[in-house]
Amino acid sequence: MLKTGGHLISAVSVPNQKTAEARGVTARFFLVKVTTDYLNRISALIDEGRLRTNVAAVLPLAAAREAHEMLDGVRPRPGGKIVLRVR
Repeated sequence: MLKTGGHLISAVSVPNQKTAEARGVTARFFLVKVTTDYLNRISALIDEGRLRTNVAAVLPLAAAREAHEMLDGVRPRPGGKIVLRVR
């Protein structure tokens, strides 16, 4: 749950500003160029505890179809991020 005064950053869709304002949060939209360097920096922030995520499901790469079915609503969608494990 995002706390009052928190920041919502979406790379999926433009957040509703009226809803954000009513809940006392800042909401922004952005697109990024995904590179290995950027992903490594994000990983380091998570490892250091400076960035938190809500991971709801970790699936093997072989279950990518199931992950997409969760995103599409064909399967129950978990309440957080869906991660595909590649190692």
